[in-house]
Amino acid sequence: MASEKDLTTKDMRGQVILYKNHLEVRLEKDTVWLTQKQMSELFDTDRTVIGKHLRNIFSSGELEEKSNVQKMHIANSDKPVTFYTLDAIISVGYRVNSKRGTQFRIWATNVLRRHLVDGYTINEKRLKLQQSKIRELQDTVLMLGNIVLLDGVSDEAKGVVQIISEYSKALSILDDFDHQRLAVPKGTRRTKYKLTYEEARKIIDQMKVKFKDSALVGQEKDKSFQGSLGAVYQTFNGKDVYPTVEDKAAHLLYFVTKNHSFIDGNKRIAAALFVCFLRLFSAKKRHPVR
Repeated sequence: MASEKDLTTKDMRGQVILYKNHLEVRLEKDTVWLTQKQMSELFDTDRTVIGKHLRNIFSSGELEEKSNVQKMHIANSDKPVTFYTLDAIISVGYRVNSKRGTQFRIWATNVLRRHLVDGYTINEKRLKLQQSKIRELQDTVLMLGNIVLLDGVSDEAKGVVQIISEYSKALSILDDFDHQRLAVPKGTRRTKYKLTYEEARKIIDQMKVKFKDSALVGQEKDKSFQGSLGAVYQTFNGKDVYPTVEDKAAHLLYFVTKNHSFIDGNKRIAAALFVCFLRLFSAKKRHPVR
């Protein structure tokens, strides 16, 4: 039985216990269903008031009527009865001007506040634990790095430590990104080098040799791939829209993946072009185009 400090509680039989009054409810599709008559009992107000609030809720777009209303067959009824979801019940509860409605809002606000406070506390503990684990990993990697400097350590062990060190660095970067501590690099400014359609096709054709399992890899569906290459070099008011080499490479990866220009292998092609774009730029930088 509920105490008078609680507006509602729910037992295992799917009942809402309200100040010693039992209200039978339906539990289906992961939600609670009540009729207008049951809501009028729950909030101690006239059924016409419930109907008016429901019409306003659906007409204002606060809730979608189709997904929050369902007709169900019940015992001792010749025709289906209209039921409303928990979302609709809560929305009505925040509108009803009755003593029971006021009690509901007080209860609901307290529950929401408790969830927000408890949720923040839990997430704060998880964040501190995660940061602690990252520091432990970084300390371990640093210790391993010192160990491999000793004589007698095999090349295989050094290689393993290098992989772990790179993983740790990537993890730190992701953590900085999540907490908005990651500084955006200035990047490399524009260069004379430009990836042409012919060069890109050579890269793709080389890929096709490695993916003999699918003859459709690299087959263009339309001209959108050429459009992706052109978009990387677009300008506005005489200035590059994507001014740095890193910007161009990242957007080339994005455009090729998004436009889905090839029958098969779009993601692999986009990744290969991203890597090759940066590598080719580095080569051209060492040997500038004359």
